[in-house]
Amino acid sequence: MADKQVDAAAPQAQKSNKTAEQIEEVKKYGIVLGLLVLIWLLGYLDFSISWLLIIFAVWVYKDKTGQSKKLQMKIRSDVVEDEKQAIQAYVADMPSWVYFPDVERAEWLNNIIKQMWPFLGDYVENVLRTTVEPSIKENLPSSLSSFRFETIDLGEKPLRIGGVKVYSEHIKRNEIIMDLDIYYAGDCDIEVGLSRVKAGIEDVQLHGTVRIEMKPLISTVPLIGAMTVYFLNMPELDFNMTNIANILDIPGLSGILRNIIEDQLSQFLVLPNRLVIPITKDIELLKLKFPMPKGVLRIGVEEAKNLMKKDIAVFSKGSSDPYCILHVGGQKFKTETISSTVNPKWEKYFEAIVDEPLGQVVDIELWDEDKGSKDESLGVLSVDIEDIVTKGYIDTWLPLEEAKTGQIHLKLIWLTLSDQVDALEEALEETKRLKALVNQQLASSLLSVKLDSAKDLPKTDGGFFSSKKTITPPSAYCTLSLGHKTKKSKVQKETNDPVWEEAYFFLVQNPSLQSLDVEVLDKKSSKELGKVSVALKQLLDEPDLELEQRFHLEESGPNSFINLKLCLRSIVSPGSKFYGNQIGSVDAVLSPSKGTQSPSNEVASSPAEEPASGNDNEKLDGTSMASSISDAGGVGTSADTTAVINGDMVSAEALAGHTELRRRNVAKSSGEEEDSGLGKVQLTIRYSSQRNKLIVVVHKAENLPPLNSDNTSDPYVRLYLLPDKSKSGRKKTRVIKDELNPVFDETFEFHCNADEAQQRVIDMAVKNSVGMFSQSKSFIGQAYIHLSELDLTKATTVWFPLQGEGSSMDASTPSLASGTAV
Repeated sequence: MADKQVDAAAPQAQKSNKTAEQIEEVKKYGIVLGLLVLIWLLGYLDFSISWLLIIFAVWVYKDKTGQSKKLQMKIRSDVVEDEKQAIQAYVADMPSWVYFPDVERAEWLNNIIKQMWPFLGDYVENVLRTTVEPSIKENLPSSLSSFRFETIDLGEKPLRIGGVKVYSEHIKRNEIIMDLDIYYAGDCDIEVGLSRVKAGIEDVQLHGTVRIEMKPLISTVPLIGAMTVYFLNMPELDFNMTNIANILDIPGLSGILRNIIEDQLSQFLVLPNRLVIPITKDIELLKLKFPMPKGVLRIGVEEAKNLMKKDIAVFSKGSSDPYCILHVGGQKFKTETISSTVNPKWEKYFEAIVDEPLGQVVDIELWDEDKGSKDESLGVLSVDIEDIVTKGYIDTWLPLEEAKTGQIHLKLIWLTLSDQVDALEEALEETKRLKALVNQQLASSLLSVKLDSAKDLPKTDGGFFSSKKTITPPSAYCTLSLGHKTKKSKVQKETNDPVWEEAYFFLVQNPSLQSLDVEVLDKKSSKELGKVSVALKQLLDEPDLELEQRFHLEESGPNSFINLKLCLRSIVSPGSKFYGNQIGSVDAVLSPSKGTQSPSNEVASSPAEEPASGNDNEKLDGTSMASSISDAGGVGTSADTTAVINGDMVSAEALAGHTELRRRNVAKSSGEEEDSGLGKVQLTIRYSSQRNKLIVVVHKAENLPPLNSDNTSDPYVRLYLLPDKSKSGRKKTRVIKDELNPVFDETFEFHCNADEAQQRVIDMAVKNSVGMFSQSKSFIGQAYIHLSELDLTKATTVWFPLQGEGSSMDASTPSLASGTAV
């Protein structure tokens, strides 16, 4: 019986396939016919041929980008279905050391998700309709209030968990924290409607790190009080548009639409926003959803150098118009554009509120602004916030990734929070000093505002456009303003006693002079329901700088009140007695960058940490620290008075606890005791944990021997990451003609996981470029760099002396890779 059914179904399937092929054929010829009719119509109506060229250019661009996008989506889709087979198929030419670390994979979890996917789709649909859709409507004008989700289908391909990390350190006893690397390249179909217009997105691809916090842990089943879910950083997002939205998928318009979608995702699930799922009762969800931030990160974007030239000119050497974008979770900052330069100077500072430094990064993007076309990338960089917290502050040059050349000078300062009034007074004095140094007003404190509820709000008539003039309870929401920042609450529909239970955070410059302005509005009529202004100086007289009070609303009903809780915290800088880690004065960190040099211009010093003779116990104020570094051999200017001395980051241990600075002696390393006469090469080496890449910057070489007949050489540097010596694993710089002290400043990347990188060796050789019939020698010198002797978590700049050909790999790096730390 089953065989008969199969036999009967076969012709039907063939017929269906034939019909589909015929439809595709008709569609193809229909498109061609439509284009011919369009061309005839343009000629008939006497349109300029320029219109035809514009349409043709847009079509070619869209077709070209569409093919590339289809290939990327196919690869990602194949990876989701069979990760190992797909990767092996697409990277067959990669070295043999590229493999999958099964230790951190969770195939059992992927199998569970696959089984749960249909039910998870129903949950996502419910969240989009009940949470996201109202949020979008609130942010749209009233004329667009008909927005709705028409179709929500996650498809049959589930998301994939690429890796799982469970934290066992730096966490509390009553919590479990885990990070999931998620990768979704599915066949979902989401369609939205606006009046009679429909638009949609499909083939959504999402890649990012999701953090899941299970806390508090309790002693009764189910043992977990609640789960908190959020993205640590903005995930990578891509999709195709359908229906009317497909028209917007052209340069310029597509970017605007994608930014809107990313902003909505950021407001919903990227830090500081969280999704809290209660599991048991009696859990204080407000503390889980809006915890007090761990601190503030002050980011100084000083300058960049040797950026790529994206604007090619006919009669000049070319240049770029660079600007910088920074992301910290859902927070985004942007510098101004500096025109026509590859060495821009911004000297701009930004302050980001950090909820969770563990696992979070600062993403830095450099772009070349092109008016009238898509901006081009000049490189990217990621810095782990946890490293900044450990060191207190970092002042260093870092090489750009995904760029042939380019470095950026950053000053990163971790600021802690304090509830002490004395700390606030100290912070105010410090901001005055910093304003004189950087010509920018920075924050002295952080204000936390808990918007709880309102009582007895006046009723409204529904507004001018309402068809019914009946008096009804308002749909109230609040706007909270402090300085130039304004934040908006959710709308509580049809109630005189709205309950919001939301929290907001503001950076405050001077609490003695600033006020928090709260305004209650009605969404239906856009009428003001009341307002109140709270002077922040009231908090200075309160215990622990906290104030919880019921405030009477002005220009409202006689019994209309709003309940607020305000909490002020001082921003404490490194060097303060209120700071957690005593590691130096912040004045030195924010001093003008004129004296701070890039690695290629720095004075070489030893990494030795021996105390200098004489006065060894100096207090950590700005003056004593500057003199200490000057006496110890550093550059004796205020710009170098940082925790990064000549490019080498000094840890808290190197600064001898809370109040003492351990000086550094200038001593010869073992690499300098015996000069081979072949010269030396300066490299910067670091590992990017976010991108699983080893970054090597070849800065320059010095004192190379002349091998050509004219007493010069034509040097270049060749790199291998042993044991891979394949053609694809070879990296080399450009050739510098007739130069014994060449400057390269080129960046190279090697794919490698973190654990494996510590076991690898860089084989570096400097060679002389010779012609086919030249009698000059081609080999200048070589060095082997054992990465196990370097701290790959930070950028280490080192001089490596060259050895003769055939030198032993083990003998080449007896101490810090035979290098001299810079």
